[in-house]
Amino acid sequence: MPNALRSLLVGLIAFALLFGTVAARAEALPQVSLDIALDPGRGSLEGEMTLVPPPASNGFTLLPGLELVAAQADGDAIVAEADDDGRHRLAWPSDTESLTLRWQGRLEDGERLLVSPGGSLLPAHGGWYPRFDDLGPFSLTLQITLPPGQRAVGTGSLQGEPRADEEGYRVRHVHPRTRVAELAAGPWVERSREVDGVRLRTLFPEALDAAHAETYLDHIADYLQRFVGRVGPYPYASFTIAASPAPVGLAYPGFTLLGERVIPLPFIPRTSLAHELMHAWWGAGVLVDYSRHEGTGGNWSEALTTYLADYALDEARGEARETRRRWLLDLAALPDDFDRRLADFRGQRDPAMRLLGYQHGAMLLHMLRQRIGDEAFDEGLRRFAERNMHRRAGWDDLAAALSEAAGEPLQASVEAWVQRPGRPALAVEATRRETSDGWTIAGVLEQSGAGAPWPLQVPLTVETAAGVERHRVALEEARAGFSLRLENEPLALLVDPDFDLLRRVDGPPILRRVTLDPASRLLALEASLAEPVRQALGAPLTAASETPSLAEDARPLLVAGATGQVADWLEDQGVAEVARSMGQRGQARAWTLPGTAVTAISADDRETLMRLLGSLRHQLAHGYLIVDDDETTTGAWPFEEAALRVDWSP
Repeated sequence: MPNALRSLLVGLIAFALLFGTVAARAEALPQVSLDIALDPGRGSLEGEMTLVPPPASNGFTLLPGLELVAAQADGDAIVAEADDDGRHRLAWPSDTESLTLRWQGRLEDGERLLVSPGGSLLPAHGGWYPRFDDLGPFSLTLQITLPPGQRAVGTGSLQGEPRADEEGYRVRHVHPRTRVAELAAGPWVERSREVDGVRLRTLFPEALDAAHAETYLDHIADYLQRFVGRVGPYPYASFTIAASPAPVGLAYPGFTLLGERVIPLPFIPRTSLAHELMHAWWGAGVLVDYSRHEGTGGNWSEALTTYLADYALDEARGEARETRRRWLLDLAALPDDFDRRLADFRGQRDPAMRLLGYQHGAMLLHMLRQRIGDEAFDEGLRRFAERNMHRRAGWDDLAAALSEAAGEPLQASVEAWVQRPGRPALAVEATRRETSDGWTIAGVLEQSGAGAPWPLQVPLTVETAAGVERHRVALEEARAGFSLRLENEPLALLVDPDFDLLRRVDGPPILRRVTLDPASRLLALEASLAEPVRQALGAPLTAASETPSLAEDARPLLVAGATGQVADWLEDQGVAEVARSMGQRGQARAWTLPGTAVTAISADDRETLMRLLGSLRHQLAHGYLIVDDDETTTGAWPFEEAALRVDWSP
């Protein structure tokens, strides 16, 4: 065996021993070594790939524009046949121990793949290295070489110290079990620190490095310690935050890419950064099993990441109830005929599907946590991570781990929420209170909806003369009676007052509503506003007639124009009071009109309107948005669920 290959094997074995979960499984994986040299100035790459042992199939794909220049079996040259579509076929002796391929060229796909001085990105399925048809999981060593002034990051854990000198930059990453390789590079400054044995790095352009790198390292160190304490060991030896000229937020095994324009935003290190790190466990660590189309398929990782990162931060700030309320109002903005299941979410960019995958899924996890308790929930997460790290998993695997930790079967409950579209609407009726040797309140809970009944544990809060009591009632069918014994006089009964259940709410409309319904219309009182409004909302918005009838047409309608134009139009529609109370606030404003399907946008001048539109897409969870000089104000309309409250107080 050649010395270089022997050294590679020794390094991989040492790495597997360091991360015990891999060694414990004693899984014999093929070993793949990738050595990639990028020339960003020319937009080209050279690559060498060694596979030990060779794959079972002899066919692979390579992106057109890249030329296979050599193929060897155990060091001896072999013949390769190629067609015009990048398909190659090789023939090697049956006793071959190692296969080595070398290729070079320029990348022709400038959208998905990029090699340039300003930044390079070679994602998993781009065809920039030979992809064999049936090559399953493998142990990866990825070495990247770049000219001076460039830095790189790749799949897995940083191994050793990167080399940077007058000859260029060279860095090595290893991954114990993967199916793909990806890398990114750019004109970056490297900054790092070690936290609990994990190397944390930023790779930013010089100006971003000076202004923001330490802030990002401070926050990522805090998040790492929080997350490890809750869900178990971080699955890599390093985590890198790298900048990208593209406006992205992407998570990969061991690193994340954030857009250069995104990094300076002050809320990113306090919010989105935690989300990207949590993906190291879910999605980039435990992989989503996209091969499952029935049962408990679907992308569970965004829900779990949202709940354990975004929601956990809100919870620590005392904002958990408001977050759940906001999620339910977001889901209430979906069109009435939206009938997709959680199992249908596979990571789509469609806004409606993202609400389903993120908020709907996170609320399911919240209900599971409420049902089994914090200790069992976190223990189940640790089991799920340990058992499935670097492997594909589905909702059923998560349900199995939580069931074991809780000591009760949860699979049927999880499957119901994953497979049935929609959310239940709740009602309480026939409530009475009686007194005889204490107090009793009794009544009937009801759930309705196209997918009903769902398995529910309904929180009931009873306000008594002595304080508040909390109870839970199982609602497995469409209707269920309940009876609660109390020592003190009950004054009020509230059903799910803290929004702990994934359910339909009849709340006030939010700005997001008009972006989610494909039937939404746009009435631009100034024709030149139509396209800027569509671009700001990211929605097509069919043009409406100049005089749509609100009484006859219930489809969502967005009206946009100058302050006076919109106020006059609303007055003509019989909603003059709203035009006066909201339509004059600030210099520009966007707001929904409760009780109608109308959303209005108006401004005193075009410059202020453009400022409002620039921030609108990030504020769609609110009922209104007001821009006044340098201040932006958001708010929500009052929301009380009177139908889920029974009041006996004097």
